[in-house]
Amino acid sequence: MAVLPKCPHCQNTLTRKQAARMLASLSGGKAKNFSEAERALRRERMRAINARRTAASFETGMQHRNLNHSRLTLAAIDDVIDRGQRESWASLLAAVDASHEIRSRVLRVCSSHVSDDYAQRYHFWNNYASSQATS
Repeated sequence: MAVLPKCPHCQNTLTRKQAARMLASLSGGKAKNFSEAERALRRERMRAINARRTAASFETGMQHRNLNHSRLTLAAIDDVIDRGQRESWASLLAAVDASHEIRSRVLRVCSSHVSDDYAQRYHFWNNYASSQATS
């Protein structure tokens, strides 16, 4: 697997699409010469694009047994809460903080498990999502 290059401006690792665009922008083997103002503008645009991507993607970051995607559907949220590890919980935590829709899904999934006193993970997520909904 090839290592993707880093952005010459912000030093973040480029996606495959960004790397292809950077290669396409090279003319005669030389990078385009942008002024500092243009570089700052491009850097801000890329930060805004990356922020929108992370806010819109809401992926679980874990491989599900019975799902062929990693989007945060009800089944995926149930799977993350039931058998997820710290990394997948961190992505769910960020999604709950960022989206009212994901928060309501977590509450919906947890509502079916809160009657079980031993389902501590569901109690935690129910309490956390409830507290986020009120704040």
